[in-house]
Amino acid sequence: MESNERKRKELEDRKQTLAASLPPFTEMMRASLFERQIKCGKASCRCAQGKGHPTTYLSVSFKGGKTVQITVPKKLVSRVRKLVENYSEFWSALEQISEINRQLLRMRLLESDPNEDHSR
Repeated sequence: MESNERKRKELEDRKQTLAASLPPFTEMMRASLFERQIKCGKASCRCAQGKGHPTTYLSVSFKGGKTVQITVPKKLVSRVRKLVENYSEFWSALEQISEINRQLLRMRLLESDPNEDHSR
């Protein structure tokens, strides 16, 4: 029994560590960032003869298949990249926490909801 309690505590501690490492919800964005080369259309520009100008885009898909793309100004690329990375980190942590809860349930170590009123 002591082994089960120790395992439960390890798993609960891991959940708390994951939850504490999450970025704030206000610092997340569901999207993808990508770069492509564009040609500006000026005949005298270097891009007319070869490689285009690098441009960063944010792309997000919605229900129904609609996709929106937004050009990201160079000065905002690192900020937007961090928002997108935070979103990925959030989902990764959520999957890990879900797996821990499944382990606890399988082992019958998942506790009752601590916020639930059992006096009724």
